[in-house]
Amino acid sequence: MTATVTATLLLSSASCTLAEDDWNPLPEADTAQSVNDDYEKYGKKLGVKFKGTEDIELIKEVASWLGTPYKYADNTKGKGTDCSGFVSTVFKNVYGEKLYRTSGSMVLNVNKVERNALECGDILFFANSKGNIYHVAIYLGDNIFIHSATSNNVGVKTETLTLNYYKEHYYMAGRVKSLDKRNASATPQPEKPAQPVDETHTIAEKPATYEEFSEQMDVAFSGNENMKLLTEISEWMGTPFYSGKSEKKVGTDGIGFVVNVFKNVYGTTYDRDVEKLMAALKEIKKDDLQFGDIVIYKKDDKYPVVGIYLGNHKIAYTSMKGVATFDMAVAAYKLYFCGRPSTK
Repeated sequence: MTATVTATLLLSSASCTLAEDDWNPLPEADTAQSVNDDYEKYGKKLGVKFKGTEDIELIKEVASWLGTPYKYADNTKGKGTDCSGFVSTVFKNVYGEKLYRTSGSMVLNVNKVERNALECGDILFFANSKGNIYHVAIYLGDNIFIHSATSNNVGVKTETLTLNYYKEHYYMAGRVKSLDKRNASATPQPEKPAQPVDETHTIAEKPATYEEFSEQMDVAFSGNENMKLLTEISEWMGTPFYSGKSEKKVGTDGIGFVVNVFKNVYGTTYDRDVEKLMAALKEIKKDDLQFGDIVIYKKDDKYPVVGIYLGNHKIAYTSMKGVATFDMAVAAYKLYFCGRPSTK
């Protein structure tokens, strides 16, 4: 009896030991499949067909910024950022890299990359006609890049390099030096920065140069625009929409923004009535538009858009989201009238 019990216990013990030695937890999720799913998920979100070799953490980070409004001199995810603030903060968050804060100075942080050798994570630089860098973005693939722009008041969004505007103003691309795996001796170096290096990694409270205005408004200014008018328009940027009001940073409607800009800059008084405003302007053709001309859109018997032409087919006007820059080609209404103020 005792021997039988002992044998049974020994067998049970041995069985338990064997079961514990051979026991495995439930299979872990297929990590490779999970990563592949991420590439597909974020690829759809960003409009890029990723190859599966890109840095998935970089992709996740830039995707998390989508929709962040444009805000000059800021870099806060979800609240507001300018183009260089977005790029520099992404690289700091993902790689711990501290890049120069201005678009023109950031070129010193990279090794040059030829257009046909672009990889996800390369930084794109755009310049005006004088070769001054005013805008930066992060390349994703398939000619798609992500940046923070004021166009259409969207902020951080994806865009394509195939658009004429970006093809015309493309300056160069660069790979952050510490992340560049190419042979250092064969790596081309970029030219000197197009604007002074900002050693403190900060920028002025408000735009002060044509390059900074270009960055704020997403327009490649030539440097010949009236600086006083440009500054005045800049100061109205972000002013909320408020029907019947025209107070900078407080609230304004479309015509209130336009007539007050010209009053503040030139002392010219225009009536807040659109019909009377058109009568006071010299009508011109769309192809003859210059910086500072006034554009008016009409729908039925209403004038929903009264704005100021900036250049590069961009206008500044007050939408329901406030004063911002917009592309003329995607405006919600058909262009009705182009006029030149007597001050020009």
